[in-house]
Amino acid sequence: MLNILVIDNQVSFCNLMKKFLTKLGYKVKTSTQVNHAIEMLGNEPFQFVISDYRLPHIQGDEFFETIKSINPDAAVIFTSNEVNLKNVVSIIKRGASDYLSKPINPDELVEVLKRNENSPKLIEKKVIKEGNPKETPSTRDYVMGKSKNAKETQKMVETVGPTDFTVIIQGETGTGKESYANLIHKSSKRRDMPFVAVDCGCLTKDLAGSELFGHEKGAFTGAVTQKIGFFEMANGGTIFLDEIANLSSEIQTSLLRALQEKVIRRIGGTCEIPIDVRIIAATNEDLLYKSETSSFREDLYYRLSEFVLSIHPLRNRKEDVPEFIDFFLKQTAFELGRQEVPEFEPEAFDYLMAYHWPGNIRELRNVIRRSCLFINKHNMIPLSAVPIELRLKVNRPEVRIEEDINLGDEKYDLKTLKTRDLKSVALEAESEKIIEVLKDVKYNKTKAAEKLNIHRKTLYSKLKTLNISY
Repeated sequence: MLNILVIDNQVSFCNLMKKFLTKLGYKVKTSTQVNHAIEMLGNEPFQFVISDYRLPHIQGDEFFETIKSINPDAAVIFTSNEVNLKNVVSIIKRGASDYLSKPINPDELVEVLKRNENSPKLIEKKVIKEGNPKETPSTRDYVMGKSKNAKETQKMVETVGPTDFTVIIQGETGTGKESYANLIHKSSKRRDMPFVAVDCGCLTKDLAGSELFGHEKGAFTGAVTQKIGFFEMANGGTIFLDEIANLSSEIQTSLLRALQEKVIRRIGGTCEIPIDVRIIAATNEDLLYKSETSSFREDLYYRLSEFVLSIHPLRNRKEDVPEFIDFFLKQTAFELGRQEVPEFEPEAFDYLMAYHWPGNIRELRNVIRRSCLFINKHNMIPLSAVPIELRLKVNRPEVRIEEDINLGDEKYDLKTLKTRDLKSVALEAESEKIIEVLKDVKYNKTKAAEKLNIHRKTLYSKLKTLNISY
């Protein structure tokens, strides 16, 4: 069990964090006074310190150095009501693990904790118990599904998992790409070594090199200590690079070298550090197309794509929705401390089954969690708990224009297309053309925008305006 120290001058925040983190299996202590917190750090080993950046009588940078001088192995996470980008960059460069804005997003906090648990320094300190621990909804963070598409994907995971192939997982946002990456890792010979997940979309150009490959003390202003990067943390195991298309060309070059030579060099360092890391990359974009247009290195694409795993969107595996609903209900009930798992009233359940879930599994999970806040005295979730925006969209037939469309200051009801006025005919023709092109390019929005000779953002706007989904 890992120890966490929460430091904040608000007692309510400390109590809330303690309750939440304790349910996740952490041992949590809190403090509202800096001097008391420093004393606690000296008396007990904490693997995590979660502290407000603006504590009374001390600034975040100074307090960070104090924490590190007492416990250099602790992963320090700062929080603040007012996030100043300069402070964020400064403290991350100094070696802080993350900087979260208040109110804290629980999912974001859990992600940061899980990522830092894979640090070699923390792994060495974990107590590994013999036997199989009891699985609870909070420890099992995914389900596979039983549809034909789900079974095909599972078979692909079982095929590539035991190998050391690099893998690209491609799929829409929210389809569970990280969960599949974790499954691949757990079915490999590296299963007992670290699995480090990195959201490349959060890595700025200035910080990406330091976060991925580390830096030496004095490498740049603010680098007061040596920092180990994610690749070293994952040594012997697997590194998962989510949204890899967001990496700059300079970082792509460094990544290619790490793949080819199996060595890295910290920023400001002169020594090459050997690494043995399996890379799994994920994207919601067409990397092959991006490589052909020079926005992603073609040679890097072919190094990464020894195996490509495509994840089906939830709308193409509707028979799996009940299983996901059941799992997320159990998971949320566990987190809320409820003894009995709730159920959706039949009408509410029908709406969930009829919805096309553009945000996929992530959207479904969020809807379930939100709905669980409105459980009635019969332990049922009523239709009124289902978000109104979801219920409105269920009433819209897909790939048809049937509702009022706003264009500029004017409003058109396309249910009255029988009037055949010029603007109505134009809108109908535009809709048909967009659908035709989307089908022709197999629903690749980037290629569709190029073929229609419009910007991709313009295409997204038209899809929303014309109520086109697929």
